[in-house]
Amino acid sequence: MPRLALVIELHHPLPPPGSAAGAHWATSVLDVYLPVLRALDRFAERPGDASLTLAVSPSWTAQAAGPASERLVKREFERRTDGGAVDPELSRFFKSRWTPGALGLLRGWNDAGAIDVIPTTATHTWLPSVASDPVIARAQIGLAATDHERWMDRAPSGIWPPFLGYAPGLESAMAERGLRFFGVGADAFTRGEFSPPRGALEPLITPPGVAAFGVVDASTTPAFDSHHGYGQDPRYSDPATAERAAREHARHFLDVWLERTWSGAVDHQGADEAISVVSFTPHDIARAWPLGGGERWFARLLEGLATLEDAGATSLDRYLDRNPTGAMGRPGASPGGMLAVRPADSDLFDRCRAAADLLTFALERRRSLRPDERETVRRMVRCLLRAQQVDWSLPHGGGVDPQMGLQRAGEFLSRFYELAAALMGGRAESSAPPPEPGPLFLPEIDLDILARG
Repeated sequence: MPRLALVIELHHPLPPPGSAAGAHWATSVLDVYLPVLRALDRFAERPGDASLTLAVSPSWTAQAAGPASERLVKREFERRTDGGAVDPELSRFFKSRWTPGALGLLRGWNDAGAIDVIPTTATHTWLPSVASDPVIARAQIGLAATDHERWMDRAPSGIWPPFLGYAPGLESAMAERGLRFFGVGADAFTRGEFSPPRGALEPLITPPGVAAFGVVDASTTPAFDSHHGYGQDPRYSDPATAERAAREHARHFLDVWLERTWSGAVDHQGADEAISVVSFTPHDIARAWPLGGGERWFARLLEGLATLEDAGATSLDRYLDRNPTGAMGRPGASPGGMLAVRPADSDLFDRCRAAADLLTFALERRRSLRPDERETVRRMVRCLLRAQQVDWSLPHGGGVDPQMGLQRAGEFLSRFYELAAALMGGRAESSAPPPEPGPLFLPEIDLDILARG
């Protein structure tokens, strides 16, 4: 029986340096994240063995866990409630499930097993840019896994690269942290060392043992077509007809998904279970439904996944439990978008790689450093990771201009070099600034893990 694997990605950019989460975090929670989380909560509580994967970025986690962020969201919720602008069901969910602690909600799903929660990379970066630098690859992958374990009370099963960006060799850093899988664009299988009999309908097991799953581009699915997608249907603008439209479109989405999967599964021999992976974000839903109603479609989609008769909905972790072996090989490079490859047509990643060489030099001498000097190196790591983030235009409507994004990246690199100069000049204690206000982002950085190997 073929398997359908849905991966939902939660990510929200960190605020500018030295700032707490802003108003856009609060509006995104109430308008974008909360409806999706409510639908996921219902999915997790349904009987049966249907499961899916939820990839959560460390920056989303940091903001969801921050007391200042929680107060901001609560104030916005109260303002809307006073104005009568909050759906009663969403209000009940917010008070009973979000307010006690959003991360507790995710932790409960993860413990129950219906939703496997995994991290994205430490910052929203183009991962191939660090493939040749094991120290930064460990920082992006290993620190994300450490941060996830701190919040979820268990090690993650896999990791989800932003933009599905991948370059051969990154799986070694994943294997070091015990990660079982990652995602790449489905087209990367055609450029790899070996293409499985079913192509992207089964994973490739890379030499270190980490599985690569091919992911269908969400923009090619009927839901997210910018001109003819479901969200263009005028019925969504009327509550009296929106529910019917959502049910019809959810059924159509599943029928198309199943047809593609069955076709590939029948035409080729391969793994015991063919698997088709689709991934999108809550902001993809918001963009594709300009009239509103995307949360209705998503809820009906999850209901359909939970009650499939001729296929099964599975998380990637559970799929590997049932299919522990597979074709060996590496997919080809999965490039992601042009913004990721060369942000705003800049040399940002080249500058970050040059800084990484200096960081590697500092890490090699970590055992001879004083405690304050080691803390300076940790801050260098954090600055370099923040310089690599390229989520400037995310989420839709709340991003910053690419030039502003480059400016912020340059500020982080400048701070990196200031810290490096202080370290080399023996002035680490007096020059290291106090921790910045804002979300508690990656508070624990183990230098020994980053320098391993």
